[in-house]
Amino acid sequence: MKITKKQIVLIACIVLGAAIVIIGTFNIIKSAKPFHKGDLSGTAEQFSITDREIKPLSVRDSGNFVVLQFTDTHLVSNKGKDAKTLAAMEEQIVINRPDLVVVTGDMLDGYNDKFVVNKQEALRAVAELFERQNQYWAYVPGNNDGEYLGSAADICAYLGRSYTHCLLSKPEGLTGAAQYVVPVKDAQGLTVHALIFMDSLARDPETNFLTYDCMKKDQADWLRDQLQQLKQDAPLAKASVFFHMNTPAFSQAQTDGEVYAEDYAKPDFPVSWAIRGNAIVDKVISSEANVGLVSIGHLHPKENWCAFYDNRYYHIARPSGYQATQRPGATLIVIHTYDGNPKRLYDFKEILF
Repeated sequence: MKITKKQIVLIACIVLGAAIVIIGTFNIIKSAKPFHKGDLSGTAEQFSITDREIKPLSVRDSGNFVVLQFTDTHLVSNKGKDAKTLAAMEEQIVINRPDLVVVTGDMLDGYNDKFVVNKQEALRAVAELFERQNQYWAYVPGNNDGEYLGSAADICAYLGRSYTHCLLSKPEGLTGAAQYVVPVKDAQGLTVHALIFMDSLARDPETNFLTYDCMKKDQADWLRDQLQQLKQDAPLAKASVFFHMNTPAFSQAQTDGEVYAEDYAKPDFPVSWAIRGNAIVDKVISSEANVGLVSIGHLHPKENWCAFYDNRYYHIARPSGYQATQRPGATLIVIHTYDGNPKRLYDFKEILF
């Protein structure tokens, strides 16, 4: 059957019309969602974590410092799957008794109908877990945390003002909701390691929140300042950097890096899906040379992945929430602060719930 020119034009018009309807419907639905508004709206205006004091933590007598990393729990309340997630997290804290718990973003879920999400209840449940266990924890926002029903700044302000075991701070005027350093000191009060936490931001307002944003120059400059200060205060000490979204260096680590161990296999997805704008942070990390580890979440691998590249480890942690995966888990990171060999500075252990 021969299709006439008139029929081709008609088909093209139908396809174009359908596309316009779909895009319009999507924009209506998207604009109807309460982006950055809701039950925590305004918290950051009432309370602030700006320049909040972060007290140093102590290394163990052995010289080790133990971190338990959770990421991508995607909590929406304290019920159902979330209750299982919280119970598993608490169990691992009891078993491992870490010196610090690190939560590298997407602790809360983003795209959800407001009637099934109670952000404040989810925050209360996870924070009270740490308070109950007398456990210090460090948090940085992911791309989901501030999407709808309260911004990332709201979340950080709520946690910072309400819970003493939550380590959160932000320099005055710096981009992002939270960015800070936790020093690790020995018995003589000397810095032997630094844990650095950065906000890798969320979705880009310049693209109407359809693509990911990236870390900014002022954040990279702040990181450079912290690393240079660490060199000055403790020339032999290394830093571990934690944030949520990946950088181009993770792609290079996948291609050219040395896999940490056999049970830390090659990732089952292309790490090349990188946030190119975050290369500004890679440049600082590479040039300052005293970063021993960069660890993130975000990519939801089926198993942890870690490779040694450019004289440091690049680590991607598996999701920790039953909302995100059927096989959640955590990572136990032992930092041997006394070992000057960058390859021997860390031990990584993957934990399944």
